Amino acid sequence: MKKHWTKLTAVLLALTLFLGACAAPAPMQAPQPTAAPTEAAPAEKPTEATAAQPAAPAAKTKIVFWRSLTGAAGEIQDELVQQFNASQNEVEVEVQFQGAYGELLQKLQAALIAGTVPDLVQLDSPFVVLFAKNGALVPLESFVNDAANGVDLKDYVEGFVADGYYDGKLYSMPYMRSTPLLYYNKAMFAEAGLPDKAPETWDEFVQFSEKLTKIEGDKPVQQGVSFTMTTTTAHWYLQALIYAYGGQVSDAEFNLHLSKPEAEQALQVWQDMIFKSKTGKAGVDQDGAQGDFLAKRVAMTFGSTGSMANLMSKADFEVGTGMIPGQVKKEVPVGGSVIAMTSKDTAKQAATWKLMKFLTSPSSIAQIVVKTGYLPISQSAKDTAEVKEYYAKVPQRAAALEQLQFARPQASVISLAGGTEILRILVEETLVANMPIHDAMLKAETALKTEYEENFK
Repeated sequence: MKKHWTKLTAVLLALTLFLGACAAPAPMQAPQPTAAPTEAAPAEKPTEATAAQPAAPAAKTKIVFWRSLTGAAGEIQDELVQQFNASQNEVEVEVQFQGAYGELLQKLQAALIAGTVPDLVQLDSPFVVLFAKNGALVPLESFVNDAANGVDLKDYVEGFVADGYYDGKLYSMPYMRSTPLLYYNKAMFAEAGLPDKAPETWDEFVQFSEKLTKIEGDKPVQQGVSFTMTTTTAHWYLQALIYAYGGQVSDAEFNLHLSKPEAEQALQVWQDMIFKSKTGKAGVDQDGAQGDFLAKRVAMTFGSTGSMANLMSKADFEVGTGMIPGQVKKEVPVGGSVIAMTSKDTAKQAATWKLMKFLTSPSSIAQIVVKTGYLPISQSAKDTAEVKEYYAKVPQRAAALEQLQFARPQASVISLAGGTEILRILVEETLVANMPIHDAMLKAETALKTEYEENFK
């Protein structure tokens, strides 16, 4: 296994470039010489002081939690760990920030090789399969189903639990989860005579974009949409597009479907908007697609549910939100992170489960939702007074909640170390270089197959 991890670490190190000792025992005392035996003296009656000596407090089980994310998403995790430590006397958690998802993955690979893993890790959800497959994660069924300390999985959003399974076993719990959303400029919609709502289908999306586009001479000065091109999210929105047309990127057995008609038809829609109608653009400027949106160069863009607070705070116009358009059907890939157990120590596993249960409790998730904009992962969290009040104050959040019913796990190839980058290149080659869709799809399939055969199978 170490050979496999060593090879895969090198792959993840390349991906990261794109993404951004136990205490020594106390010394033994030398035995003291004993006096010659004498006639035993009568036992003294214990005094009040000696009769009621308090028992020494039991030592706490110490565990380590590796987390990712910065800003509010990092701060709330540290706050929750502090709350957990203060709430009980059995477990003491040390939380350690390990950088962005890619950096944490690389460090976990190295820790597995060295045999010095933490007890709990926060993972980008598609990578559960990678680590579960190689025995790095602890199955959770015995903890989940424990009569005294388990949880009811039926309370959790099905789409958020589904990507925690590998080979029929559950290896992670949903944590900071999100889905993609469509954001639009309400003023631009009104000026174009459009209704104050997001387009419901991709056909309607194209029609809206045509009405929102302004061309002076032969140069667009305002366009319908800017498509996200980044390593961390380009693959996410591509999946949502392909699912809407009834296609797939890959199935559960890693069979590839990019060159199927449904997937090619979907991506052709985006390419035609850029190179034919000029109603869309690739977000390749320094400030990216969301920067185009904030600068009013486009009327629509895509973003995570977790992007909402940032966009709404920076925009000098009213921002509207809506679900990702459907077409043949409506499905969206889930995103965000999960937490998974890596400790092999039985006592630490029990302590780690207590932390996992605390972090995914309705109260903790309510705090995460309110402070970050991530979604409630369970019905119980959604029903808390804090979450209800939060959504009442920010009606734009309603689209994210409504879309949960259409959530599904990401494509299997996203769990490949190079999977997201291969799909980003596919988006770039079709939306920037104008490569024919079929050629680009075949090239991506070849690269994904090689990645699977060499670094995963």
